[in-house]
Amino acid sequence: MQLSDEEKKRILEEEQQRLAEEQFRAEVRRGLVSGTGAVGAVPAKSKTLRIVLIALGVLYAVFVVLVVIVKHPFPTGSHSVTPMAESGAQPTQASTADRPSPLSPPPPTTLTTAQIAERATTSVVVVENFNEDGEKAGQGSGYVCSTDGAIITNYHVIRGASSLNIRLPSKESFHVDSVLGYDIEHDVAALQLSGGSIPALETEGVEQAKVGDRVIAIGAPLGLESTVSEGIISALRDAGGTHVIQTTASISPGSSGGPLLNEYGRVIGLTTSQLRNGQNLNFAISTSHVSELLSHKRQLSLLDMLNETRVVESLPVETITIPARKIVAFPFMVPGQQGAVLEGSYTITGGRGSDLGVALVGPGASVLVNSGRVSGSGEFRKPLPPGQYAIIFDNRFSTLSSKSVSPDLRLSYYR
Repeated sequence: MQLSDEEKKRILEEEQQRLAEEQFRAEVRRGLVSGTGAVGAVPAKSKTLRIVLIALGVLYAVFVVLVVIVKHPFPTGSHSVTPMAESGAQPTQASTADRPSPLSPPPPTTLTTAQIAERATTSVVVVENFNEDGEKAGQGSGYVCSTDGAIITNYHVIRGASSLNIRLPSKESFHVDSVLGYDIEHDVAALQLSGGSIPALETEGVEQAKVGDRVIAIGAPLGLESTVSEGIISALRDAGGTHVIQTTASISPGSSGGPLLNEYGRVIGLTTSQLRNGQNLNFAISTSHVSELLSHKRQLSLLDMLNETRVVESLPVETITIPARKIVAFPFMVPGQQGAVLEGSYTITGGRGSDLGVALVGPGASVLVNSGRVSGSGEFRKPLPPGQYAIIFDNRFSTLSSKSVSPDLRLSYYR
């Protein structure tokens, strides 16, 4: 076979290249055997291949680094890094997703009833109500809601008060003769305590509360201060625009105005009332109404509050004729939950001596006032609880003459 000069030249070059590569491999083997690692010059073709492989490796490494940075950017600022456990276990995707953001507040801590009682009882006070005659008309509970000494209680606890006395758990007492505001519709009132240093309770809206949540009520039923009761939220109700929490936590007379706290120790309600005809039916007003009142504070004296809330109703009665040897009863009703004061006078005319036996009879025919035999005129001033009453005019001792009575009586109470 005849070869051209070009083919002979090409074959010669390839043979020389092959010999050079075999020589290079032999030198590498000798270097490895001798341990020196020294090698001779790398043929041009092998050196080019080596450079290409190194470049590809570098490009691949850069690509991997860029992918990692895009998927997991470095956080800004200074953050601590938690080392992995020695077992080498890697965090799961779920645990990483559940981890809170460094900027979000930590979740609240659930407290035991004992922990809540220990923290909150020092902020719950007894509120004593004294009427215009200086007599103690009632008492309830309250709690400190701010560091400046604002106290929250029910309006019905301070209704009709001419003065108030605040008794602290430390047995200290402070006189109060003004209010920061009151809300009759939602039964909320705010007082200002000065001179006392009491920790304030933290308040939370009832929006996150759910039926079945554990709650704790603290108050002073029948004056037994720092009484703690535990229960659950039975229902969340809206009674004519008033947000009400129904609970199994006991709320007895005297507890009204105390705090209802959730399991984090935050106030969500103002304990208000119970249904005596039902079993374990207790109610609290949502703190949303407390916030509304505090956002529209207006300080005024108790005297001003009395003038704003006083109601006077005349008893609708004309002249009454009482025949000889007869008794005539004049009935009337004291409405509402707080009661009223019966006050006013009456005039007796006719017959010899113009006299009658006069008595005030209450529920169950109990005699509350026995004025005896009254001649000419008489008067009443008697606080009365709600219920049915009657004024008895007795003319049985007169055998011939009838008598006439002209009453001017009224019921005074506070809304």
